[in-house]
Amino acid sequence: MPLVTHAEALYAAKGIRAAGRTRLKPHPTGACPLLGTDGRCTIYAHRPFGCRTHFCAEAGGPYPRKTVVDLIHRLEALDEQLGHTGDARPFEPALQDVLG
Repeated sequence: MPLVTHAEALYAAKGIRAAGRTRLKPHPTGACPLLGTDGRCTIYAHRPFGCRTHFCAEAGGPYPRKTVVDLIHRLEALDEQLGHTGDARPFEPALQDVLG
């Protein structure tokens, strides 16, 4: 699982709610809890930066940090605007916190 900022967790939670869910439940195989039964991401448009670039091979990653450093700084700045430190946290606990 990738690490996410608070802003990314909020955005992923928006995707979870748009998919008609209100909480995470474990995937039967132990894989990401956001994978559907078909093995595809159920929040693809709302997936975090780590899934888009570094973590998820299906998304084309990993990319070298130097090619995405500007985006990393923008995510940190957005997180700070939301009153957080910009520090990344494990994906599932961060999602649980914002889903309530």
